[in-house]
Amino acid sequence: MGSTGFRNIVSDKDDHFTGALAQNAIESESIDMPSDWATAGINKCSISELSFQADQTGLDMELIFWSNSDYDESNLDESKIINRVTLAASDGNTIAGTGTTYYPNPLAQSIEYYDEDHTSKIHVSLVNRDATAKNGGATGEVVLRMGCTPSFS
Repeated sequence: MGSTGFRNIVSDKDDHFTGALAQNAIESESIDMPSDWATAGINKCSISELSFQADQTGLDMELIFWSNSDYDESNLDESKIINRVTLAASDGNTIAGTGTTYYPNPLAQSIEYYDEDHTSKIHVSLVNRDATAKNGGATGEVVLRMGCTPSFS
């Protein structure tokens, strides 16, 4: 599909959110928008769908979307939050009671995303809200899939 169509933007389990996270700890990533969007200078999109998969079961997590790569900077002029999304452990399901946990789409409405850095990236943080630590490495792998449509306004 061309630069004007719906796309799935997906994190890489081997590169994104790979660290161990204690309760309330945060890991931030900048995930590339499609290359043809970058070529066209697209830095805005509407995120209408989210799915989240995790190797580790039973964790309450949160996603925080930022408009720049300063993430949770202490200077509120630099730390520019767009939206927060809760991923409740009670909503996650496994198949046959084991393996990957699948969290359903938590969005009631789209997230209107704008990358103020003009890097054609989605700046997003994962926060562990659970008392149990999120594992790092192979036993803590996660994948975030965002269904996005570019915005031209």
